[in-house]
Amino acid sequence: MYHAGCLQHHQRSQRLNAEKIHGPVLLPVYVPAMLLGISAQAILVLLPLYVIEVGGSLAAASIAVGCRGVGMMVFDIPAGVLAARLGDKTVMLLAVVLIGGTQFAYTLTEEVSLIFLIAFANGAGASSFLLGRMSYITGVCAPATRGRVIAMIAGSLRASALAGPIAGAMLVELAGYPTAFYTAAASAVLAFTCITVFAVHERPLLRELRFRTVTNLCIEYRRVFSTAGIAAITFMLMRSARTILIPLIGTAVGLDIGTIGFIVSASAGVDVALFYPAGLIMDRFGRRATAVPSSVLLAISLAAMALASGFYSLLTVAILAGLANGLSTGIVMTLGTDLAPPDRRSEFLGLWRLLTDVGTAAGPMVIGMVVAAAPIGIASLTIAGLGALGSYVVYRFVEETHTRRIPAGKKR
Repeated sequence: MYHAGCLQHHQRSQRLNAEKIHGPVLLPVYVPAMLLGISAQAILVLLPLYVIEVGGSLAAASIAVGCRGVGMMVFDIPAGVLAARLGDKTVMLLAVVLIGGTQFAYTLTEEVSLIFLIAFANGAGASSFLLGRMSYITGVCAPATRGRVIAMIAGSLRASALAGPIAGAMLVELAGYPTAFYTAAASAVLAFTCITVFAVHERPLLRELRFRTVTNLCIEYRRVFSTAGIAAITFMLMRSARTILIPLIGTAVGLDIGTIGFIVSASAGVDVALFYPAGLIMDRFGRRATAVPSSVLLAISLAAMALASGFYSLLTVAILAGLANGLSTGIVMTLGTDLAPPDRRSEFLGLWRLLTDVGTAAGPMVIGMVVAAAPIGIASLTIAGLGALGSYVVYRFVEETHTRRIPAGKKR
């Protein structure tokens, strides 16, 4: 009886502790993140297929996804300024309005050039929401609990990648593209409601952007940005290319949208399964223990996509890519956090995020340029080649950051 009572008391304490940590951010952060995450992951698959549906080429389909990445990249720093001047809650609300508005706008046009502009605006909204959310978490969560909150969000994003593509594909098959886009916009309305009602409004910081400080930081940490920074760009380039290559290759080999959605979700399922093991490996054996093998495996899987000729072959390489991506879970932001100087962390991480968004935008853009003149398989091999070069940089130049920091300008 005594042991049973102790166990019940321990379980009750754990439950109360979890409620204390996650309760304040459940409705203003977790729920909107899941709602917007599922719709965003669905649209990453549906957008290129929709461009093809309305008469666009494979190149145009890739560029449409790339425009979303460019929108994120361009708005990284302006979104930070807005968050400082208007407040985190206000920026999140404005971002959700922009996201929902652009998702609805996809249904209003079949002109490919307008779809490019809508995708750019959608990326701007996504970037603004991400920065507003992270700033909000920093303000309302104590440092001792912040890691668990961020980990929970990362897990929800991977769950979104699992559910979004297959849900979007099913909606398109059952009711068409407009219904899928309307549903995505409706999820933004729900997210807006959660943030409006439950998010705490904080006083704006009213800080000005210090361009000179950012420039000096680039110069001082030029070796870090030219080695680990290149590795970060390469990881994001391969990840974004994987997202666009699977649906495009699926279309090229004659698969229907439901089958493509299943393949994307199967790849995401493997990714989700490796979320926690990847973190354990990084903390126990070091960052390079996942960075090196995952970058190599991701490059190999992208090269193998050029050989896919049907359902089973594409499913196999998609699962291999999911394995590689799952193994690399958290590596990019972990490296950035490890390398950031304690006294200038926010400026450094702002630059680091800009680098990662360069990679995110570059993947679809490179694919679009290549498929304009060559088959989709050549585009896959091109991305794999760039990934192989990046893997060499990871292996040869990116030092272990788990136990020590790399001083600015230090040569290896």
